[in-house]
Amino acid sequence: MFTNEKNSYFENESERLHHEIMQFISQGVKNILNRGSSAKFKSLEEIRLRANKPLMIKNSQGECFLDMEGNMTAKTNRAFVVSQGEIIKTLELMSENSIYAYHEEIKNGFLTLKGGHRIGIAGKVVFDGYHIKNIRDISGLNIRVAREVIGCSQKVIKYILKDEKDIYNTLIISPPQCGKTTLLRDIARVVSDGIGEQGFKGMKVGIIDERSEIAACFRGVPQNRVGIRTDVLDSCPKAMGMTMMLRSMSPNVIITDEIGNLGDQEAVMQLINAGVKIITTAHGYNISGLKSRKEVISLIEEKVFDRYIVLSNDGGPGTVEEVVDGQSMKLLYKKGSENVT
Repeated sequence: MFTNEKNSYFENESERLHHEIMQFISQGVKNILNRGSSAKFKSLEEIRLRANKPLMIKNSQGECFLDMEGNMTAKTNRAFVVSQGEIIKTLELMSENSIYAYHEEIKNGFLTLKGGHRIGIAGKVVFDGYHIKNIRDISGLNIRVAREVIGCSQKVIKYILKDEKDIYNTLIISPPQCGKTTLLRDIARVVSDGIGEQGFKGMKVGIIDERSEIAACFRGVPQNRVGIRTDVLDSCPKAMGMTMMLRSMSPNVIITDEIGNLGDQEAVMQLINAGVKIITTAHGYNISGLKSRKEVISLIEEKVFDRYIVLSNDGGPGTVEEVVDGQSMKLLYKKGSENVT
């Protein structure tokens, strides 16, 4: 189970949020967030702004609305209602009063703030042929609070490290919101930095960060700690990015999130044939549940992965259910059976 680590130069979570997020929120919404108990900021995960709908937050206690006094409530008739004007103003602040300058990010449905906070965008999608040209008439923003959990890979890293200079090809399997990206990020940091006490020297890591969630780059610079030997291709499609990284940066390991799209299998096989290791993730509840995804099942049948790590939310985000050897399918770890080797 993951626990949150706060940045040491902020005294508390509220101070960090004010420094990195609140300055970019429109005044009317900010006033509500600043009122009432600070308990709403405890383990805050999301702030949702929807046009003409109640202001909603999600924290460790679940989802709730905020009333006019800034207090959490389950009653919609007491909630503060967000106007579309507040949403547009917030987006303007987040794009430094130049929405046009952030056009490429906005048309992809999100942008990233300094600190790695990701802003999802909803509205009217404008197409240019088969490609998205823009999103206009913005009607919703989802402010996802970024948190690193340094050290969360400690439980599984021993199953990933092969020896002092090498690792196993690894697939992390997880349902949504069970911590797979958080775990992947910390694995990248460890593999890149090395582990001195274990003699692991560290390897050159290439991250293909299609949705800017792993490294959370802001103006090209990773906001998350992903390691000293790590290069990042931000906002780049996975299959294309794997090929580009292989040709340009001579990585030992490539890390990316959520494989399964058309072309991913071919790109992964290209890495394997070049002697580059892969650590990635896929949506699923278990290994057998992946067998309906054509691109993933082919990799499973080819025994590309040496390790499968299955996560759940059973004991909180990041609960490791099992670790399986990809070649023999032998169980290496099972939750509740610590004697499995």
